[in-house]
Amino acid sequence: MRHYEKTLLSHLQQDNSQGKNDPLADVKNAMGEIAYSAGNPLTKTEITLQIQLRYFDHAGVEVALGTLPLFMQTSYPVYLFGLTDFYGGYCRERNLINTVYPSSLRNGVLPKDFEQWGIFGYTLTGYVNAFLNAVSEFGDFTYYTGFATALAPPLNEIGVLVKVHCNNVAYGTFLNSFVSDLITINSMRLIVPIANVNQFLNPLIFGYQTLFGKTFADNVDPRQYITSTDFQQQICDIPINLPIDKAVMLGFQLNYDCQNMSIVLFVEKVEPLTHKQNINKR
Repeated sequence: MRHYEKTLLSHLQQDNSQGKNDPLADVKNAMGEIAYSAGNPLTKTEITLQIQLRYFDHAGVEVALGTLPLFMQTSYPVYLFGLTDFYGGYCRERNLINTVYPSSLRNGVLPKDFEQWGIFGYTLTGYVNAFLNAVSEFGDFTYYTGFATALAPPLNEIGVLVKVHCNNVAYGTFLNSFVSDLITINSMRLIVPIANVNQFLNPLIFGYQTLFGKTFADNVDPRQYITSTDFQQQICDIPINLPIDKAVMLGFQLNYDCQNMSIVLFVEKVEPLTHKQNINKR
């Protein structure tokens, strides 16, 4: 390896988790020594997550945004990462995001089946297949909310479906990898349609839950990291430098009209946790 290559590699591997401008200082401090673990050489892996938001009537026919009732023109929560036991991790994320729906939902328009979430084809089968089959693939993480309204059919019952799809592997497989591997994300790129740049008004909420149930959280404003306000205002690159394990959580609000967005995770290093434990025992 040449001298300039050694210098560059040394610079890239420096731990910046204690930087005073670190947007995730609280989360990283709570993680303790996990943030300073030495991993494998740098990789160029990219993990792409696609977030989709869809609306369906009771017959499974997709509802156009123009016919959506006013009380549903709000934002909806999106949960990423979380514990492998997502029923625990995603419930914790709901507390972090503090979802607030319009007051009209308290006047005879009530959400139902609010906790229908899971991995399509694994933990979610049968009940919501009429909606999921239209847009989902096996292994996608899906989050379904049903609304009973006072409107005439077909808008008397509307289902809201949030789907997380991983382009590399099934999203369920991606979640399970946190058990055996520590994945350090160097940066995160958010891409939204040019017509939905207002999506960046919603902060990203990173959380970390310790073994004893205490939760630490940080908010990151995507608007601070927009690449170019002149030419690429729909793209923002966030330098998070964060190790992702099964106790790290990420959530945000998705605007009702932002039906597609992408999150590209740039992987800096992957450290097999089981391999590390075996080495320490020698």
